[in-house]
Amino acid sequence: MAAVFDGDPEPLYDIILDPKAEEFIRAGMCEALAMVTVRGELDRAVAGRFLRDAFMEMQPQAECYVWVGWQSAIAMLGMGDLKILVKKAFDRGFVDSHVLGFDHFKEGLRRGIDHPGEPRLPDDRDSTLFGDTVEELSGWYCFSEQYRADQERC
Repeated sequence: MAAVFDGDPEPLYDIILDPKAEEFIRAGMCEALAMVTVRGELDRAVAGRFLRDAFMEMQPQAECYVWVGWQSAIAMLGMGDLKILVKKAFDRGFVDSHVLGFDHFKEGLRRGIDHPGEPRLPDDRDSTLFGDTVEELSGWYCFSEQYRADQERC
């Protein structure tokens, strides 16, 4: 999504805030929002307001993977002013403690502050945008001739 971002954050907001959308997709849209902000395609203050407001608006106000993406976006952007909201989300159990602990968020936030825009890990393809979408997807198994052949055999 970040690779095809056209400057309008509303589609990202809509998916993130849609409680009927798949929670892992919603989490990914939070990270896409952070990526386009890091790239300078979305104003940092606008992204920060959305992430702050999402704390109250996002459903469910219970454990859901979307909260992992939300806290990740805040950390990626180095938004220390939202740390208290992230702490509340962890304290309320919105983030599964088996998946992630608040200390992990603090490490990510520190990295976001100290090294803005850098991937979380070396060779981190999940937070690195690819160039040409068609070229990138053409190498994916699910779009290959082999995949189609394998599906026909099933």
